[in-house]
Amino acid sequence: MTSPSPENISDATAASEYVMSDMDMAYVIVVMITSVLSTVGCVLIIGLHVAYRPLRTTGRGMLVQLSVADLLTALGNLMGVLWYLFKDSAILHRNMAYCETHSALTIFSSIASFLWTLTIGFSLYLAIVHNRPHVTRKFWNPIWLVCWGIPTAVTTAALASRVLGYDLNLHQASWCWIDPKAELNVMWNFLTGKAWELAAYFVTVFLYTVVRITILRHQSRTDILERHSRRNNLNDANTKLLFVPLVFIVMRLWGTVRFLLGLIDYVYASSPNASWIVPLQDGI
Repeated sequence: MTSPSPENISDATAASEYVMSDMDMAYVIVVMITSVLSTVGCVLIIGLHVAYRPLRTTGRGMLVQLSVADLLTALGNLMGVLWYLFKDSAILHRNMAYCETHSALTIFSSIASFLWTLTIGFSLYLAIVHNRPHVTRKFWNPIWLVCWGIPTAVTTAALASRVLGYDLNLHQASWCWIDPKAELNVMWNFLTGKAWELAAYFVTVFLYTVVRITILRHQSRTDILERHSRRNNLNDANTKLLFVPLVFIVMRLWGTVRFLLGLIDYVYASSPNASWIVPLQDGI
């Protein structure tokens, strides 16, 4: 996904003059490898859930929903690689139907991924801090509708408003997202991804912090037997929750950095000097 640009966007000839460098080729290879590995991992998780009924707990159900969203994101990344490799092709790169499909898929899957990540975090928070592990199962249907309904609504609104497109002025990989020439393009950038992403950063870190504080409080109790049992459970959950903010932030941070660079200094963000961030954004 690319950052917003000023109004003086160059025409289509700017993109066709760009020659693929070694950095670009490394970018393409890394994205293809990580996308394929992500696809295989997601398919295995979904397949195990379908094949083995005893594994179908609420917690694993949330993981499966997240895997579906991540699978769609991986497919969207592969579409982006094809879009970039064939940037000189009038059949593919200038095909706005392909561009809009690619953009809509990544918008939908990214928002869904953020929401399911938050849902998993809240579920662990309720189970550990408030000792209410069955809340998610009780409200599973509303949660499912929200986590898939919001991405559907946002994506539909973006398609209906005809704001999807790509930035021809960048000197590195430019995938389809929001057309920088669209009206209120910055608002659409936040609505279709970055606002949800930033919210997910802060909320996951907050949830982890609260859980950690809960563990420290239970460790100070005087009842040794109760403390030992409860502490083991909390430490186990805390270890699992630790990887949620760490992995999520490390995986998503570079796209946010690139987006903010575009807002603060578009000239630098669109120049070859900023090409270092592209493999980090879509390859990690």
